Amino acid sequence: MTGKASCHDNSAISAGASSDPKNSHKHNLQKELVCIEYPGQVRNPDRMMASLGGALELSTAITTEKRRLELRFRPDSIYSKPAFGDRHQTTGLVLKLKIRRKRSQPNEVQVRSIEIAGRVNFQYRFESMCDFQLLPAMRSTTTGVVECMYDSFVPSGVITNPAECGTDPVPYFLPPISFSRFDTSQLNIFKAKDVVADLTAPGDKERARRTKHGIYQGFTLLEPLPQEPNPLAPQTMKAKNVPQATIDLVRNKFQERPVWTKTALKCALQLSEDDIRYVLPSVALYFVNGPWRGTWVRFGYDPRQFFDARYYQLLDFRIRTTGAMHDKVKVKRSQNPIKPCMRFANPSSNIRDSEKLSISRSIAPKTDYIFTADTLPQMRIIFYQYCDVQVPQIQQMLEKIPTPLTGAVCNEKTGWLPARFDEQCRNILTDIVLANFRKKREGGGGTDTNTSASEFEETEGDETERTFDEEEDESDDSDGEKILPFD
Repeated sequence: MTGKASCHDNSAISAGASSDPKNSHKHNLQKELVCIEYPGQVRNPDRMMASLGGALELSTAITTEKRRLELRFRPDSIYSKPAFGDRHQTTGLVLKLKIRRKRSQPNEVQVRSIEIAGRVNFQYRFESMCDFQLLPAMRSTTTGVVECMYDSFVPSGVITNPAECGTDPVPYFLPPISFSRFDTSQLNIFKAKDVVADLTAPGDKERARRTKHGIYQGFTLLEPLPQEPNPLAPQTMKAKNVPQATIDLVRNKFQERPVWTKTALKCALQLSEDDIRYVLPSVALYFVNGPWRGTWVRFGYDPRQFFDARYYQLLDFRIRTTGAMHDKVKVKRSQNPIKPCMRFANPSSNIRDSEKLSISRSIAPKTDYIFTADTLPQMRIIFYQYCDVQVPQIQQMLEKIPTPLTGAVCNEKTGWLPARFDEQCRNILTDIVLANFRKKREGGGGTDTNTSASEFEETEGDETERTFDEEEDESDDSDGEKILPFD
């Protein structure tokens, strides 16, 4: 344990260690050691250990993951606020050197031998600021001199007469646990409000647009659809080094089926969000509202002119709020996503954990976007395309819809489907989900055995119409599917 990290000369090490291969058995690479960069010059190791809480506290901090190492400059005072040392991953070796100095020339050092004492996997660094310290010192009312009142607050030594302990009136002196919320420096540049208003241009106050260059189309019956992508979209895709194989996969899928949701495309191709987010604007446009809201439509295909496009319309399916079925299906986001954490989270481990989490969550199972007779919804609100609802009754209803007359146009809200068609489909899906929950309960998956179909009937106001703001979608390409379980 040193107060300052030292750097070793590689030439000196190689000269002393590699020249004697017989000493290779002395190297101990299996012994794991911990490096603590102590913020001070260590002259008394015992006092240094006391400032770190002793051997027991030091061992507890090292063996407990995501716990910070406390350093108290006044370990004998209960009012001392500690400085925290953060754990950092590292790779290093602890070397044991034997050197020879000449009395006549003390600056010249000759390395006699070098041994590897162990390896270091992580180290503690005290890079954060210490919290404000409130000393138990008060001005005496009689003498006017500032005196330390610590002995009055905290008894010391052996208490011989417990009856007299605590009888003298003294101030409570109850400082807060912490004064500052953060122990890292925050860059705050304070300026006068009128000066900032003069320096800031009107355009500087707007939020910067995301550079995806997609075409976000509002649904109309008369306006023609764009036939070509934004010229900047292919350039962005090329700048992001998207693999050509990924581009070909997405284009082939749009040749097989002209309308997709991003979620369905990710599941069908087993690709992550980063793989297709820059490809979609180059091959399709995005509908922000209307019957095909939240879907990507291939350039050159107009769903308003083809009656078969009814299969690609979006069905908003939601678990009914009444009954036990709603409680058994979790929401996508946590009810309390922000939780206070007094422990330090290692930045390097957080990066690795977030990478693993993003890899595990970015690619959903291949059939998650399809609803079948055995489906149990993962979330309470899911969007399905009618072609992905593999329920014979609903598919027969779609086929029985009469073909419109020549020159007929689709409806602005329901598309090529009749009125209240989506409500009938929701009722059918609700009955299927209810039956699947009953099967699961009979097999030991639940405890509620008295649930009837009437408990899951939709109540007025349970479902709210979800609107899609065109301006918001232009700046945030979310597909209108933020609440899907496999985004």
